[in-house]
Amino acid sequence: MSSLVFCDYEMPSASLGKPNPLPDIRNSGDQHASIVIDEKTVTADEARYMGWGHVNGILPYLIQDGYNRIKKPRIWKAAVLENRYIRAVFLPELGGRLWSLIDKTTSHELLHCNPVFQPCNLALRNAWISGGVEWNIGIIGHSPFTVDKMFVETLSLADGTPVLRMYQYERIRRLVYRVEAILPDDAHHLYVRVRIDNTADTDTAVYWWSNMAVDEREDVRVVVPADKAFRYGYGGKLAKVGVPYMIVEAEKLKNSKGLSGTLLWDISRTTGLPQAMDFFFDLPRGQRRWISAVGGDGYGFVQSSTDVLQGRKLFVWGMGTGGRNWQAFLSKPGSAYLEIQAGLAHTQLEHLPMKSGQVISWMETYGPITADAALVQGTDWRAAAESLGNALEKTCPRADVDKMLAAAEQGLGGHSGQIIFAGAGWAHVQQALLQEKFHDGGLRFPRRHLGIQERIWLQLARERSLPCPDPLKEPGSYQIGPEWETLLGDTIREGGSRHWFGYYQYAVTRVYAGKLREADEAFSQSLDCSANPWALRCKAVIRQMAGNEQEAAELLKQAVRMLPERNIAKEALISLSKAGRPQEVIQVYRTLPAAVRKLGRLKVVLIEALLDTGAIAEAERMLNDKIELSDVREGEVKLTDLWFRLYAMKQGGTGRPGDPLLEQAKRERTPPVHLDFRMQ
Repeated sequence: MSSLVFCDYEMPSASLGKPNPLPDIRNSGDQHASIVIDEKTVTADEARYMGWGHVNGILPYLIQDGYNRIKKPRIWKAAVLENRYIRAVFLPELGGRLWSLIDKTTSHELLHCNPVFQPCNLALRNAWISGGVEWNIGIIGHSPFTVDKMFVETLSLADGTPVLRMYQYERIRRLVYRVEAILPDDAHHLYVRVRIDNTADTDTAVYWWSNMAVDEREDVRVVVPADKAFRYGYGGKLAKVGVPYMIVEAEKLKNSKGLSGTLLWDISRTTGLPQAMDFFFDLPRGQRRWISAVGGDGYGFVQSSTDVLQGRKLFVWGMGTGGRNWQAFLSKPGSAYLEIQAGLAHTQLEHLPMKSGQVISWMETYGPITADAALVQGTDWRAAAESLGNALEKTCPRADVDKMLAAAEQGLGGHSGQIIFAGAGWAHVQQALLQEKFHDGGLRFPRRHLGIQERIWLQLARERSLPCPDPLKEPGSYQIGPEWETLLGDTIREGGSRHWFGYYQYAVTRVYAGKLREADEAFSQSLDCSANPWALRCKAVIRQMAGNEQEAAELLKQAVRMLPERNIAKEALISLSKAGRPQEVIQVYRTLPAAVRKLGRLKVVLIEALLDTGAIAEAERMLNDKIELSDVREGEVKLTDLWFRLYAMKQGGTGRPGDPLLEQAKRERTPPVHLDFRMQ
């Protein structure tokens, strides 16, 4: 019989730290959200939803950038589904991620099971981890729940098959979603049913990608039943290319004779790709949806789904120094993975429209596959795909997947199980605000699971008043949306929220809605009620968005004097640097508490200021002192640029744009490995 048990899972883990209390009001977004499209190869119909449905940052969620890189043993909660063929381990505290999938018939791990927990700056909330299968909901830039807790229930199908249900409420799109893992007694593949409900009476946008990490090796080939793909590489346009062979034009391609020409890359063999790239495969209509990563012996991993989950993708870090650095940064030296993904849309540039009250449901499968190695690894691409497609049909027939979806929809829809673990209680708060206009999809969000921050907003929804905390105490949460904006405005006029915190929260809802003048006025009213660093910081951000960095720097200097908190200090130093005031950067840095001065991001700003003031020796000492930028961002090359600038200045150059010595250094010199995170 298949079984579902809960146990402990121990691994070396960095501390996630505290969330950043500052609201994300800068209209930040994922770099994939603004990709230029090659209109010569991508049709208008294909690009219909590319760029549509973007949001103004990650609010109401808090940024998660308080992590470190010191790993200690930690016990995580785990859910294990197992039968005689498959063992699947899920981590409910990490977004319900499928962390490990073992083929018991061969004892092989089918996924890339990261041996450590190490957050890095790769998501809209900043913290992201690699490994396993990640469930991405809501908006481009990874799930808000990547390192957050899920609600967990246990249920069973009519025949007694155990079901692991993990669910949450996504606050930006106002969706509830559930991931239901099912492993029948005789199944060689794990079944995962996903359902998304629009909780509101208004239309919204929907986004979903299941991201699977598998080991990257020279013999591993990614095979998918498609002949074309939408390709994106850092620094270029999104264009449609052939699969598996992509022609790369190279005007200045240097070969042994110094001639220009072209390259032919086999994208199915990822260790031959020099830089980070995305490939979104264009599967033909009617084709069964699947993607695989198979070794030289014809054995490997395959994922398939019903047709609703239409997109398939390959992501590689590339074989350059930056890509290899990222691999080790996310795990440990020698660790290497590639990602194969499955999504609702064809590409990750797209959100799709979702009607009010609409429900979307599909079934996925995860498991081993074996096919003729000569065909899978051969030169005939279509024969390789056909061989794997036939093997998939034998071990996991398409008709069986459709039947399992029907059984899950009939046997699980509207049914609740026993709650084993609880997630955040924001759905209960939203339900208290909207009453019958909130559609929970039959999922339970009990009041007993509310935290302190949710209770603050429940008080506003039910009693029409916000509490008034100490102005130096960190704001722990935020709300967005017209209903919350209206309620806050009403309760301020009525008196229940007429204090610094009420005006501050009201201003945050207004700036998120794009009402910058009204937001600035409300932040000023917050300061009139009581001096506080939070409103000063937000007024500074509004000045920055208007291009006035000098005023922003002054406001942030006031805020950091009032409260030298790490996040305010970081923004103050960066603002002073952008305002061209390096001496003040150095002065403010030296007044900060020792624990704050240790942060890598603040040291980077200081090094830049030291170079600006000509203190080359001190800047070099700090840069060579194994400086570690824990929150280095995907595509960010600040450390690399500082090294090039330092090198040019040591040679007598200015280190500024246009300096011939700087350009020469970029062409001819190689930075130390620990400073090189270039993606191309």
